[in-house]
Amino acid sequence: MIPKDLEGVLTSTPDILAGAIRFRGTSVPITALLDILCCGRTVDEFLAIYPGVSRTHALAVLQWEDREARKAFGLEYAVR
Repeated sequence: MIPKDLEGVLTSTPDILAGAIRFRGTSVPITALLDILCCGRTVDEFLAIYPGVSRTHALAVLQWEDREARKAFGLEYAVR
């Protein structure tokens, strides 16, 4: 399920990547971003590998994750 906040960023259709959630307008699954970051690589490295994904979309996903994690752990937002 795609969160409402990310409907303009992510999409999923059964005929592309077997329905995996991907960045809108690409065939790049969201897991590609998460896997690269978990391996210690940077957003810039991800964007170099997947130039079809915009920085804005990649950062929108990370900001959403940050908000959700903070909510789940009862943490306050840092001043940005």
